[in-house]
Amino acid sequence: MKKLLSLLLVLALLPCAAMAESEAAQLANAVSSIRLETPTLPLVEEPVTLTLMFQKASNNQTDFENMFQIEAIEQLTGIRLEVEPIESAAWAEKLPLAMIGEEYGDIFLDGISFSDADSFGQDGYLIPLEDLLEEYAPNAMKILDTMPNGRKNVTASDGHIYLMPAYNGTPRDMLANIFQEINGEWLDAIGMEAPDTLDEFYDMLVAFKTQDPNGNGEEDEIPWSFVWDNGAYNMVLGAFGFVNGRHDVIDGQYVYIPAQENYRHYVEFMAKLYAEGLLDAEVFTQTNEQYVAKMQEMIVGFTPNNHYGTIGLENYLKTVNCKPLTSEYNDTPMHPGNQPEVPTYGMCITNKATEEEAIAAIKLLDYLYSEEGSFLTKCGPEYGAWGDMVDGGYIRTENADGSYSYELVAGEEYGNNYARFRQTIGLWSIPFFYSSVHEACIVGSDPGNNHITTKAFESGMVDARREGYPALATFTYDEQDTLATYTLMDSYVDRTVAAWITGEAELNDETWAAYLAELQAYDIDTMIEIRQDAYERYLSR
Repeated sequence: MKKLLSLLLVLALLPCAAMAESEAAQLANAVSSIRLETPTLPLVEEPVTLTLMFQKASNNQTDFENMFQIEAIEQLTGIRLEVEPIESAAWAEKLPLAMIGEEYGDIFLDGISFSDADSFGQDGYLIPLEDLLEEYAPNAMKILDTMPNGRKNVTASDGHIYLMPAYNGTPRDMLANIFQEINGEWLDAIGMEAPDTLDEFYDMLVAFKTQDPNGNGEEDEIPWSFVWDNGAYNMVLGAFGFVNGRHDVIDGQYVYIPAQENYRHYVEFMAKLYAEGLLDAEVFTQTNEQYVAKMQEMIVGFTPNNHYGTIGLENYLKTVNCKPLTSEYNDTPMHPGNQPEVPTYGMCITNKATEEEAIAAIKLLDYLYSEEGSFLTKCGPEYGAWGDMVDGGYIRTENADGSYSYELVAGEEYGNNYARFRQTIGLWSIPFFYSSVHEACIVGSDPGNNHITTKAFESGMVDARREGYPALATFTYDEQDTLATYTLMDSYVDRTVAAWITGEAELNDETWAAYLAELQAYDIDTMIEIRQDAYERYLSR
């Protein structure tokens, strides 16, 4: 028998009931009330083949024809998926060409945004789904009728539904940027707790730099390091009232964050950290490989990335999350939130599908949403249930108290790595309905993953969750074309901010005014108007 990797842990997820009823918890409670049954199988009386273009991730196996999940779906449902894989790097270029040339398949299962679906649907490439959902998809209807804003979030600007997405329904998955990790041993060494305020955050970084928290007698500590990603969120932005580095909604109005006065104060604070050696001097220039090497050396105190696989489980379990920070500029803790809908993991049915194929597709969607179907996509197969077809899966054991423990098994061909096993054997980025029963398997069976969830609650991120500019807002073709021109403005912002933070240029009243004038020269007002209009359309759906 092949060598197997086994992990056995009793589920020890932090209970939401002990927490305040946050918006994320309310959403999670709505999800937990939804029980999605396995439809009668097979789904069709005669075999049906559905063709599709699929955005191939780098970790997908090349042989889609013999991929386990595709074969399992065919055996269970009677529906065969015939996949034309497209490399992810080429998807954005090939998708519009395929639509114009009508060289697409019967369905899409990923790679279509809500804006794409809105436009493609109104152009006739995609068919409306609402009648099919009503007649053939009870699980999907239960989702739409039970989830807060369930119908609103998937309805296009013309009132039709062209795309049904995947759903992440746990509090942790309704957060963005949850990896805000502080070295807990360093905190103990300097005698501090995780900071609540911007001032405490600054004091922590100073102590990391000056008090030799790694205890080696050398001044080699880097208080805060990451690879600068223009426009990305970091915890300091929250202290200034923002949940994104570019786009936000404040008091019902869209704002371009880099044009706000509080953003100037944010840049001034970051420049102070850089000048004092509290922010990595290589933050703008280092490669990801160089950054990871620093993490492996354990010389970084705070980082906004998941380093479970980099620093090892023992060290990882000693990390704590930075809390949402407040300051004189913002006294409300806030952390970016995701909507439960996963924007680009979704089913669309094209105008090429026959009536029989469209019905089969919507029935397949309903199976994928079921608890069983979502287990297959998110957790993999039940171990041993498929014989020699696949070397791995989950083993579920019921405990005396009615809870479940999970053992995850992956064969040598997957490096005894369960994440790699799941990535290889199936299509990750397709519709699913991920809830606490699936979280119990994936998170509860993995001590590092469980630690991530615990930190999200203990840090206050869940309670501080705030959604910014909605990812589900849609734009017309003309609006998309216009917005594409603002990459030049974003590039100008990125260059200017980097120069200010590193001290290559001075930030003062005069240079800030000149910067705002330059944004006007890029016609920022038109961009603001487009995004505000799209936001209002989203609210009115």
